[in-house]
Amino acid sequence: MQETDRRPYSKRCLISHRPPFRTAEPLFYRCPECGALTIRNTPLPSLSPSSSRPAGNETIRCCGRTLSPLTPSGLSDEEHQISFTVFGGFEENALHILIGDGSHPMQEEHHIEWIYCRTFQGGQLKYLPRRGRAAAVFAFGDEDAYVYCGRSICKMGKEHCQFCCKRGNVVYAYCNVHGLFRLELDGIRGS
Repeated sequence: MQETDRRPYSKRCLISHRPPFRTAEPLFYRCPECGALTIRNTPLPSLSPSSSRPAGNETIRCCGRTLSPLTPSGLSDEEHQISFTVFGGFEENALHILIGDGSHPMQEEHHIEWIYCRTFQGGQLKYLPRRGRAAAVFAFGDEDAYVYCGRSICKMGKEHCQFCCKRGNVVYAYCNVHGLFRLELDGIRGS
């Protein structure tokens, strides 16, 4: 019997530069009849050269209707501001998202339905409970947990981290009254 290597496995990203994004910006479709959400998350052509179908030519249908992609709203009131904090370390970290500093209404008639985060390796979706806060935490590992610095905690926005390791990630939030909102994480506009 062979003795196994007992060294702890490191989940730390082993590349020395920020990882590339593996998917294009997602497209969101919401059926006005049943409320179903469809997310089209297309691999970038450089990562899937054998893909024979062109991006953007598919028709998304639900409940007998052809759906159009949701477009982000231009609203910029305090109630719909998206703020964020990144925390954690090299091997795992997380992104805490607040909509309107967590004070956005969360009642049946007006609420944030879901929050989506586009990451280096794809994306994550969280549906929010109607009686909770307008907030979500996204856990990152592998290349999505990539950090530039050696600090154990990176709080972009509060300390203005010069490395901006989550730059380019995008957060989307959907309000059942006001529609889709979008924030590109740039390392400066944190909470």
